[in-house]
Amino acid sequence: MKFPDSGTPSEAVLSALRKGANEDSPWHDRKMFIGGSYFGGQKVLDAANQASAIYQNHNALYAGRAFPNLLNMERDIVSALLDLFGASGSATGNLTGGGTESLLLTVQSALNRARAQGQQAPFELVIPEAAHPGFDKAAHLMGAVAKRIVDSRDYRANIDAIRASVGNNTVLLAGSAPSFPFGVTDPIDDMAQVARDHRLWFHVDACHGGFVLPFAKDLGYSVPPFDFTVQGVTSLSVDLHKLGYANKGASALLLSDSNNEDYQRYSFDNWPGGHYSTAGLMGSRSAGGIASAWAMLKILGRAGYCAIVNEILTAREELTGAIEEIEGLYVLGRPDAYLVAFSAENLDIMAISAGMEHRGWISGHLTKPLAIHLFLDRNNANSVPEYISDLQDIIKEVRGGHWSGKDTDTSYAR
Repeated sequence: MKFPDSGTPSEAVLSALRKGANEDSPWHDRKMFIGGSYFGGQKVLDAANQASAIYQNHNALYAGRAFPNLLNMERDIVSALLDLFGASGSATGNLTGGGTESLLLTVQSALNRARAQGQQAPFELVIPEAAHPGFDKAAHLMGAVAKRIVDSRDYRANIDAIRASVGNNTVLLAGSAPSFPFGVTDPIDDMAQVARDHRLWFHVDACHGGFVLPFAKDLGYSVPPFDFTVQGVTSLSVDLHKLGYANKGASALLLSDSNNEDYQRYSFDNWPGGHYSTAGLMGSRSAGGIASAWAMLKILGRAGYCAIVNEILTAREELTGAIEEIEGLYVLGRPDAYLVAFSAENLDIMAISAGMEHRGWISGHLTKPLAIHLFLDRNNANSVPEYISDLQDIIKEVRGGHWSGKDTDTSYAR
């Protein structure tokens, strides 16, 4: 747009924003099975928004000097997360603006620790095939090499391939709990043993599972070991703005040993402004996400999160069971949380996706292998029967040559 010459009445501008936000909201159309927003129910959403608005204009950079209550909120959140993930008394953590920032800080910390211990470049990161691209982004920005292990079994990290890929230049090993593409948790306990054997920084990316797996365990589901109860886990990241239902951006990077925070922090004083020191990559940032995260932990508590996770996992079991019963379709691996991917034998899965999108179902896609990628939240959990019914109809149409998948968009983020 052209830069405005004069102002517009505020109510007209706000009205346009409300209209656009309503049209863009995933929960406005119950047929969306793709990420972007995480819906925990209207009351939860309203409370998160209200809490965020109270601190939206506070700068979290100055929490320690100007906003003591904000600093206390961050400490409360970190303490609660360390308790949730079985950390010992020597653990600590910091809030970040998102999962990617948490991963960037993890890689920075591992590189700084390696340098402090006398290790010389080049530095290598060993990551499984389905690990988040944030590790590769960090390696690209920081001059390291990311070795992505493409040989996987059951859509989890292949521990034999991981062990064989660790060398003298390796400084970091990472696993997912679960991975974004497949929703399957890597063998964290086995990977931790490799990390212990080679004295590596071992990071668990629990951004997608951190607010599902502990509560799933409470509910009696079989949950693979993934947190600080596993000896050898150095750090863990979790997103409060996903299924923690806080407003963006609110993630956390947690450390099993508080001494490792020195490798994460950046400090500088060679300028007229005095001592500058941050534990995160960003300087100024809104405190709205922090306030929202604190409010959600207080409002929902363990019982509230268990109730929501129970709805989602019940829907997951219904969804995966129904998919497996359809001839020619199969689920990729055994999902541990709320992410489900499925593909097809002797059918064009992208054509199926095109047909489903025509009926209003918006989903994600995988490319290795080609698959439809679904994410479940409280909004679409009740849509499974309708989705399966439409899926069965579309498969018949695909078999009849009605749909083509050649123009299906497989991008994840742009």
